Amino acid sequence: MNAKEIIEKLREQFNEMIKPTNEIKLMDATLVDGSVIQITEMIVGGVVTMNGTPAPVGEYTLADGNAIVVGDNGAITELKTAMPEEPPMMEDMGAKFSAFEVSTNEKFASYETKFSAYESKFADYEVKLSKAYGLIDGLISLSKTLAETPTGKPDESVAKQNNFKEEKKMSYDILFS
Repeated sequence: MNAKEIIEKLREQFNEMIKPTNEIKLMDATLVDGSVIQITEMIVGGVVTMNGTPAPVGEYTLADGNAIVVGDNGAITELKTAMPEEPPMMEDMGAKFSAFEVSTNEKFASYETKFSAYESKFADYEVKLSKAYGLIDGLISLSKTLAETPTGKPDESVAKQNNFKEEKKMSYDILFS
C-alpha cells in the first residue's frame, strides 16, 4: 500500500467512527386548525418544524388542547397543558380525617407497646448492671486482700546481703561555702 491508500483507508475509518448512530426521529402533531407540525421531543428545548423549516416564534395549540410556545429557531420554550373543563369533585374530608385519626391512634398504640417493652428491657439491664457492680467490688476487695497478705514465710536459703558496693558519702561543703 502506498501513502495515499493508507490515508484514504484511515479517512474512511475515521468517518465511520464519527458518523452519527442516532438519527433524530420526528413525531407528527396536529394543530387545532388541522395543520401538521413535526416535533423532535415534547419537552422544553425540543425543536418544532413546519414543512422541514423551524417553526416561527409563537404559541401553537395542539388538537388535544395542549399548547406549545416556540422561540427562536423553532425551539420549545414552554409547554402548557390543557385546562380540565370540569372542576374536580370535592372529597369527603370528614371520612379522610376519621381514617387519619384511626391510623394515628393505631400508631400511637403500637409506639406505646414498644416503649413499655423497652422500659422492661431497661429495667432488666439495670438489675444486671447492679449485679455486675457488686461482682466487680468483690473482685477488687479480693485483689487487695491477696496483695496485702503474705503467701508464706520467706525462704531462708536466699541470701539477704546487698551485692552492691557500699558508697562512702563525700562532703561537698567546700564547693558551696
